[in-house]
Amino acid sequence: MQTQIRLVAVAAALLAAGAAQAGVSFDANLEHDVLFKGKQGATSSATSNSGRVELNANAALVKSGDNFVNAKASLIVPTGSGDSVGIDDAWIQFGNSAADLKIGRHEAADLFPLGKDVVVEAAGAYGYRTNALRGRFKTGQLHAVAGLNAAPGFRVELGLVTEKSGSTTDAYGLRPTLVYTAGALTVRAGVESYKKNNVSYSGTGVSVGYALSSSASVNANYGKNSDLDSTSVGLNAVFGDAGVGMVQDKTGANKATTYYAAYSFPLLGVKGATITPALSTSKATGVDNLNAFKVRLNYAF
Repeated sequence: MQTQIRLVAVAAALLAAGAAQAGVSFDANLEHDVLFKGKQGATSSATSNSGRVELNANAALVKSGDNFVNAKASLIVPTGSGDSVGIDDAWIQFGNSAADLKIGRHEAADLFPLGKDVVVEAAGAYGYRTNALRGRFKTGQLHAVAGLNAAPGFRVELGLVTEKSGSTTDAYGLRPTLVYTAGALTVRAGVESYKKNNVSYSGTGVSVGYALSSSASVNANYGKNSDLDSTSVGLNAVFGDAGVGMVQDKTGANKATTYYAAYSFPLLGVKGATITPALSTSKATGVDNLNAFKVRLNYAF
């Protein structure tokens, strides 16, 4: 409880000092979800509430010649009485136009983006989406990503997640990725080589995205881990405030296919306020179908 109070106090102090901090911008938003999950086997249908307040401090990109330093810190304050206040993003990035290094709590390149994924409830936990080493890690492990802008449109990244002392259950290893951008086309490809429970694994992932306009895009994803005998395939599209998608996860003979959709409406015409109804339906091997419906309220202030 004392830790939570200290974190909230620090956040309040940062926000209050925002006007005096040149080069730093502060923002916040509140998100509240009402989720209904249908009956699945012996598990009865249920409705639940959850939410959080996100407080962000974003350092402006400061340059000295070709060199730069950038940073971000995000504090998450859950609205549930039994939840703990925590840190989301907390990283520093520095370098120049040729190479840079990012260290801290962050997420590396997304090799399996889901698009507008307000609710994606899979009926079975199968598949591999190339995210074992992506981040954000809450276990105290070092997560560093070195980036190299090799040529126009080409960026190479090498992620390192270290082993946590005294633990064998947390994944650690190397995650090299390549990001290629050419106009509206973006291709991401990468490999994860890691250990978990003292067992070595290696997986690959490819994502291809195309921007149809400034507010519309389509994306296709593929992930494969031969050591787990797992694959995942995903297709999704975002058209302005609407999004649809499909993910098929497979491990051995077990397969789960999930479809999802969401649409965001302005809330009473108030700037920064939206309401988003979303649904997903999933069918998996050996279990009953799972249907879910979520309403998300979001207010950026």
